[in-house]
Amino acid sequence: MTRVLPPPVTAGLTAVQEGIWFTARATDTASAYHLVVTLTADGPLDDDALDLAWRAVTDAHPALRGAFPEVDGVGARVEVTPGPVRRASVTADRLADALTDEAGRPFDLSAGPLARCAALRVDDGREVIVVTAHHLVGDGHTKELIVRDLTAAYAGEALPVTPAGAVDAAIADDHARVDAALPAAREFWRGRWREPPAVALPGGSRPGGGVATARTRHVAVDPALDRALDAASATLGTSRFELLLAAVSVLLTRYGTPDVTIAVDVSTRTGDVEGQAGAWVNELPIRFAPDLAASWPDTLAALRADLREAYAHRVVPVGRAATVGTRAALAPVSVSYRRRGQGPAAAFDDRATTVDWLVTPPHLRSSLHVFAVDGPDGLRLSLQAPADSVDDATLARVGAHLRDVLAAAAAADLPVGDAPTLTPAERALLDRVNATARPLPADTVIDRFTDQVRRAPDAPALRFGARVLTYAELDRLANRVAHGLLRRGTRPGDLIGLCARRGDELVVAVLGILKAGAAYLPLDPAYPVARLDFVVADAHAHLTLAHHGGPLPEPAVVPLDGLAAFDGEPETPPPPPPADALAYVIYTSGSTGRPKGVEVGHRALANLVAAMDRVTPTAPGDRWITLTSLSFDISALELFAPLTTGATLVIADDVTVRQGSALAALVDDAAVTHLQATPSTWRMLLDAGLTAPRLTALCGGEALPLPLARRLREATGRLVNVYGPTETTIWSTWAEIGTDPTRVPIGAPLANTTVHVRDARLRPVAVGVPGELLIGGAGLAYGYRGRPELTRRRFVTDPITSARLYRTGDLVRLDADGMLDFVGRLDSQVKVRGHRIELGEVETVLGAVPGVREAAVAVHGDGADAHLVAYLVGDAVHLPDVRRHLGQQLPRHMVPAAYVALGSLPLTPNGKLDRKALAPPAAEPARHHDAPPVAPPHHPDPGGAGPGDVEHEVLAVWREVLRVDDIQVDDSLFDLGGHSLTITQITSRLRRRLGVAVAFDVFFDTPTVSGIAAEVRKLREAT
Repeated sequence: MTRVLPPPVTAGLTAVQEGIWFTARATDTASAYHLVVTLTADGPLDDDALDLAWRAVTDAHPALRGAFPEVDGVGARVEVTPGPVRRASVTADRLADALTDEAGRPFDLSAGPLARCAALRVDDGREVIVVTAHHLVGDGHTKELIVRDLTAAYAGEALPVTPAGAVDAAIADDHARVDAALPAAREFWRGRWREPPAVALPGGSRPGGGVATARTRHVAVDPALDRALDAASATLGTSRFELLLAAVSVLLTRYGTPDVTIAVDVSTRTGDVEGQAGAWVNELPIRFAPDLAASWPDTLAALRADLREAYAHRVVPVGRAATVGTRAALAPVSVSYRRRGQGPAAAFDDRATTVDWLVTPPHLRSSLHVFAVDGPDGLRLSLQAPADSVDDATLARVGAHLRDVLAAAAAADLPVGDAPTLTPAERALLDRVNATARPLPADTVIDRFTDQVRRAPDAPALRFGARVLTYAELDRLANRVAHGLLRRGTRPGDLIGLCARRGDELVVAVLGILKAGAAYLPLDPAYPVARLDFVVADAHAHLTLAHHGGPLPEPAVVPLDGLAAFDGEPETPPPPPPADALAYVIYTSGSTGRPKGVEVGHRALANLVAAMDRVTPTAPGDRWITLTSLSFDISALELFAPLTTGATLVIADDVTVRQGSALAALVDDAAVTHLQATPSTWRMLLDAGLTAPRLTALCGGEALPLPLARRLREATGRLVNVYGPTETTIWSTWAEIGTDPTRVPIGAPLANTTVHVRDARLRPVAVGVPGELLIGGAGLAYGYRGRPELTRRRFVTDPITSARLYRTGDLVRLDADGMLDFVGRLDSQVKVRGHRIELGEVETVLGAVPGVREAAVAVHGDGADAHLVAYLVGDAVHLPDVRRHLGQQLPRHMVPAAYVALGSLPLTPNGKLDRKALAPPAAEPARHHDAPPVAPPHHPDPGGAGPGDVEHEVLAVWREVLRVDDIQVDDSLFDLGGHSLTITQITSRLRRRLGVAVAFDVFFDTPTVSGIAAEVRKLREAT
């Protein structure tokens, strides 16, 4: 049979096709724009009949014969000859791979054809027909037309053929409708469109904008749920699609996406093209932030209202009405929903035939794609996510969560935020993680110290320089201090200030205060006098012990020098403090600027010391070094871990703790076995050449970067990462860091400690989803001294278990292995030009760049001028590499606008990052400025053009393409009506006239004549 096709013609593209064509040119979309459907027959088909049927389908639908070469910077449609049916034989166990290969085979957009048919003969007797089309020539409805017409033509039925010229007429009509609707669409999206935030999924946020290899998971919807959705749809007066979209929005909000934006497909077909194949569909970004306290009926009503408003602008691609940027996906999440007909199923003659509408290509454009088909067999769901960031188990959990939220939507009897998002396996994991109950210590750290005095009175308890005190000597000195305090009127529960230099007298004073039944109040001599005065007054300290020459006025204190003030006091031990007595009060920074005192009891301290002894056992002969200021609560572990186990406490003096080489020498000279420090101190030690293969290293106080963890693990015998706020007594979780680590979790809870990851309403979040960490158990402080309202606000009652919990304000996620990962601080979440950004996430990515040892990020500027600035410490850091790495890992709005090289990061006295001390860079990022208009030259000379000539050339091209005369060099392309197709026309003309190829991205970063001219000059200089 001779096949006669109309002669090739050149025609335009619809507005939607122009956007797809531009995106496919600007980015590597791989197979993400492929549409796939399979028909599986239970026996072999007739080859000739199938060939004729495929030809009949492509003859009937001109769109399937299209290809789209570039002509003068724009895409043009030409008709090409469709390819024949491709045949292959496969085994049943290789069928899935063969389907993936067929769906992923690339198309040549310029040469075509862009629709193909393959017949796969399976060795079990089946034959699978795979039809794949590029989105430029088809949409979801096109798949239905192809299935209908292919099976009809196979049966010998004649197909109606689209009349000649119908495609051109439909395209012209499309442009007319878009032009008429464009002003209203621009006004609408001007107030609605903004760059969507990255979507939060279990395991972390996923940057959008790129194409990734897809992982696919089908979600089973049982008949009972399907019937419930039908009933809910009728009762609530909503469609099943709206129920699905609401469920996806609620789930993503529960996952922590602050402002959910979902791209949904909407048809732009009119009656004239109802029966034609083609890309008659548009994507609309639906930005919806459900109120988690609202009911399902109210949530659905609000969503429906948003949808109706957006639908009014369905014919205009958003890229025409707003500045969207070069991106494969309009939003990080997309939902495709198709309702299939209720008529007879498609079949090849008498062959039983199964149609699979849920087949997806091996690549996706978004971070999460929800594909739903609603048909005679009920609702079928499929999820896709990037395979390199979401494993199969995680995607399965997402599917289970979505199914549970759908069930909650169908029931509509609870607020949307109460929809369950934990699978039985996740609940079991939480139970296992918090199975930490152990016998609570009945004694105090003083009781345990006294036990060591009795067991080995002559064993070395303390070493400071050349001075060594035995347990018996240390005990006698502490008893003198205790009796001296009691003689001065100290009563149980009193607070004693301690402002002392590092040394043996400080340790004696701490023990003496506790032996007297009082609690110690650290007063760091390095702190400003005003702060110390405030702390003493606010805490109502009974009296203060201090060295001469300190910051406090000497008449107000008891001198500590030489312990002479306690000479002659009894050396017998006073009665020990009760287990529920107060042990210490440490003042921490307050968010309002007013420091707050955390009251920690003896029981909590004793439990912490016992729990850490299980993690890092200490025994006689071991040596702990203390180098932390007493006003930093982790110092208590450095004091009592050795003194309650018979080990030796090695004290580093005030000079040594600040010098890496001296401190490393002390570690080696004293044969230290246990050392606890912040990451900053560990970095100082490693830079000084520390090598201690017998050392147990504890790191805490702030996040431990992975590169530092690897260095530290290589230099020491054991590395334990610890985490905990002052309010839960020093450390609450721990993680063993193995050799060559790939992550640094904060770990699992210590003995008698529970951890809970919750949302803003204190509801549990799913495994892998960021949430606020709440801590319970024996380590909880009594509260904030003299601040009952603040205590009630931060120490809350668990709405689920009624237990007392502390709200840490830290964002964490619980991984499937039962380990917690630190994400950042709730109060370090910032908002930059409408985007919520977690600074800790940006810092983590920066820390993984080769050459970067330390990184911090701060926000400078206000309002529209707000921008991120990165501060980097490292050797031979190559800024382009940094930008490239960030661009691959983070959304554009999270990439810093400026970078500052530092020798070291500023630290607080406790060794933590002092973010407030990160000063703005000397030169701020360039901002928009006014400039006079520039007239184009009459006879440009591209070969020898200077800076002004380049600007004139660019301006001439803009005026030519935009057909606007009054253009200034700093006018925005998009304010002038430019869009993606305009960019391709401008780049094409610039390539011909100036000999350079300007990347599409540049137009979105600097969409002005001056900005493009600067890029042209840079490109020409590079060549």
